Amino acid sequence: MAIAVIFGGRSCEHDVSVVTGIQTLAEMEKLDPVPVYIDRAGNWFTGRMRTVDDVRNKRGLKSVYMRPGSNRLKTQLGRTVAVVDTAVLCCHGANGEDGTLQGFLELCGVAYTGSDVYASALCMDKARFKRFAAAEGFAQLPYTDFTRNEFNGDIYSVAEKLNNIGYPFMIKPSRQGSSIGIGKAANEKELVARVRTALAYDDTVVAEKLLTGFREFNCAALSDGKTLTVSEAEEPIGWKDYLSYEDKYAGKKAVKRKFPAPVSDSLRAQIRECTEKIFRAAGLGGVARVDYMLGEDGVLYLNEVNTVPGSLASYFFIGRHTDADGFYEKLIADARSRKAARDRLVYKYERPAVKGIKNA
Repeated sequence: MAIAVIFGGRSCEHDVSVVTGIQTLAEMEKLDPVPVYIDRAGNWFTGRMRTVDDVRNKRGLKSVYMRPGSNRLKTQLGRTVAVVDTAVLCCHGANGEDGTLQGFLELCGVAYTGSDVYASALCMDKARFKRFAAAEGFAQLPYTDFTRNEFNGDIYSVAEKLNNIGYPFMIKPSRQGSSIGIGKAANEKELVARVRTALAYDDTVVAEKLLTGFREFNCAALSDGKTLTVSEAEEPIGWKDYLSYEDKYAGKKAVKRKFPAPVSDSLRAQIRECTEKIFRAAGLGGVARVDYMLGEDGVLYLNEVNTVPGSLASYFFIGRHTDADGFYEKLIADARSRKAARDRLVYKYERPAVKGIKNA
């Protein structure tokens, strides 16, 4: 039985996912993982992939597929390349982090790392996640959301929603990550432009009150199926206004990070406690990174949860002398534990026998 590392995908975060996948393959080398690359068109490939160039060039890679009801990774001629027991998911964004790939793997009978279908879909959708988080008692910035149809067909209703919050706004596609498609809007002209940009990436837009002068913090949690380990918090530094895609992924020009973050003991405890609370409340699995904003008013706002975080958030744990030694072994143990729990459920219902009627 094999462990597959699945990365790439039909997503705006494709390139980031490739980097995460290549890094994960290197860090998991002793577990002899099988690489599975999904290109931008949704085609699956396997083969020797040790660098980003190996993936980009596709030289020597074989086209493969899986199908519901089977955990066999096969070539187009039907030859089995691997029997996949567990998949380590490195696909960020649409078609990988939103529950779709998770659902497919459940149909194939494959254990997978990270959160399940429901939790993945919830955390990917900013509008729905904000409502959930608010109901669970987490501080949220004032926000509203509206759909493409509302914006194009009922602009007065949208304007009323926005007026209840007031400029300036941070405009975001509801189901997008890595700061793609987001932007500030301080007036009507900027608002229309930012909304149109956001609608290019999703059919729902989130308009959030723009927070200024804040500090950002990230914290990760890792489950092995039995124990939850919460990392120290980190603080990205050197960004302007907000963390853009370039700030996060521009190589040497990317923002620096302080780890652990220079914060008071009380704030450190609050961040870690909130991370554990949202992990459990949302039913998350494997590893997740939780992002926060600390306002000048001292309020810690929950921003979002990443169920397939960049680099799988391994750097929060590996080499940090935490209880999470054996990071990937713990991820895999959690994935297998959750699959075993699903397998224990009853999937056939036999209604009580009724006199004169036989059960099918």
